[in-house]
Amino acid sequence: MLKKLEAVILDFDGTIVDTEYTYFEVMSELVEKYSGKKLNKLEYIKNVSGTSVENCKRYIMKNYNLDEKDFSLLEIDLINMYEKFIKTPLLPNIKETFQLLKDNNIKIAIASNGTLKHIVDGLKEHKIINYVDEIVTKSDVENAKPKPDIYLEVAKRLKVDIKNCIAVEDSVTGAKAAECSGAYLILQTNEITKHLDFTQVNYKIKNCNLYDEIKSILNN
Repeated sequence: MLKKLEAVILDFDGTIVDTEYTYFEVMSELVEKYSGKKLNKLEYIKNVSGTSVENCKRYIMKNYNLDEKDFSLLEIDLINMYEKFIKTPLLPNIKETFQLLKDNNIKIAIASNGTLKHIVDGLKEHKIINYVDEIVTKSDVENAKPKPDIYLEVAKRLKVDIKNCIAVEDSVTGAKAAECSGAYLILQTNEITKHLDFTQVNYKIKNCNLYDEIKSILNN
């Protein structure tokens, strides 16, 4: 159990906003458009969810026989759908949890393999950017998730002990990073990442009401 809660560090896609499902819907449409093949949902989830844009590109090109030209056209379509990603709804209890943390002077940070612009635009869209004390992405560290670098960098910037931090993750990649960092891991899966195998991840709690769980920790 946590001795002292200093900060809550969350992943962004699939943890704060429900973009994992949106990404899958969009990629399904575009993969079929450019390859003529249906995107295999479970294989996509297993190989792509919670990883990176670069990994997604490698997976799609290899498994759906797209060359650089085809994928470049697919990426243009993705860029044109940017607003759809930004407007993806918040996951349950996020805003209420952020307010609870601020009311108790607990720092809030985001640790993501995504891009800073995407995160900032999403936070602004949902009017929660003012709650967030720090954002660290893969561009800020030597190693992206599943290495713990992003989490350790967040703790360094916030001037907190990572062992006094809750990490909230939805994917195997992110969960491994959080676990390796020494943070107290809460696993919150979604409609996409619930299909992943988390048996090798040592999490403390899985699929809770985040607001209630953090409130309980604060009251202990």
